[in-house]
Amino acid sequence: MKIFSREQIYEGDKLTAEKQGISSTELMERAAIQIFNWMHMRMQGAQVPIHVFCGIGNNGGDGLVLARHLITHGYNVNTYVVNYSDKRSKDFLVNYDRIKHVTKNWPILFTDDGSLPEIHPDDIIVDAVFGIGLNRPVVEWVKHLFQHFKISKAFTLSIDIPSGLFPEQVPENEDDVV
Repeated sequence: MKIFSREQIYEGDKLTAEKQGISSTELMERAAIQIFNWMHMRMQGAQVPIHVFCGIGNNGGDGLVLARHLITHGYNVNTYVVNYSDKRSKDFLVNYDRIKHVTKNWPILFTDDGSLPEIHPDDIIVDAVFGIGLNRPVVEWVKHLFQHFKISKAFTLSIDIPSGLFPEQVPENEDDVV
């Protein structure tokens, strides 16, 4: 399996957007639709609870697009925003605005691990918290969220890369990674 560096992935995204004349938001839409198609083909509308955890960067934007498509196709979706910083990417904000048009249940905002959702072993978790841009250690309450994922034993699908994993180094502690 070929594993690309962070720089190669950024360059690939940039070249794709330039050569195809699309915005980064449109590229994000395309990527999330591919993930949706993969899930939909396997699930065929099954009403398994799907918990989509979104960060506040572009990976979170991918998660919001995926959640929007799952919702519009009748899936049982719970969307969460893991609010670990005051900064938001432009594409995250675009997709945060778009999801409000398809759901009455606004994404649940997490700022600490005080009230983690109940997740059962038969549920599905979509991890869209951190992508390849992670450049600092994960804060403690987010680590507790990742541990909560593991304890649930639910199937977990990470978008791009498991959150907390740095693309070019081995994690010091596996509890820091989804």
